[in-house]
Amino acid sequence: MKRLMLIAFAVLTVTGSRAQYLNDSPFEEGTTFVGVSASGFDLNYYKSQKWRLAVAAKAGYFFADDWMLAGNLGYDNSTYGRSSFQIGAGVRYSIEQNGLNIGAGVNFVHSAGIDDLKPRVSLGYTYFLGRHLAVEPELYFDISTKSSDYTGFGLAIGAGYYF
Repeated sequence: MKRLMLIAFAVLTVTGSRAQYLNDSPFEEGTTFVGVSASGFDLNYYKSQKWRLAVAAKAGYFFADDWMLAGNLGYDNSTYGRSSFQIGAGVRYSIEQNGLNIGAGVNFVHSAGIDDLKPRVSLGYTYFLGRHLAVEPELYFDISTKSSDYTGFGLAIGAGYYF
């Protein structure tokens, strides 16, 4: 399953298929973004967890062409029964020519007895299904400030709406 998802991500990235826009870009200044994403499904690696499922709601605003300031709220559940909630913010740069985007941010993660500040870097792809709706796979790397056991990487699959 991991290989299938990574192959699908690679195919989408290589094809560079995007919706055609006449005069404007979906990444122009003033555009608003809302989305959801899910990660886990055994498509990640964290030393302290075997299986996890994480969901997040995201919202963002393009403060300049191709530059988005975003916030997120999330919930994470793992096999060890330790659920966590997170809130975070970051910035993302979108490359219009091929749909790739790179991002950086920080999340505050709260779990039973553990509070952690986790910087995150990501590489994603925006594949437009229509003028406003997009599928957004993303590779991410979380860095824990508490313990290397909570540092990890993975693949998230999301959907976003640009308006």
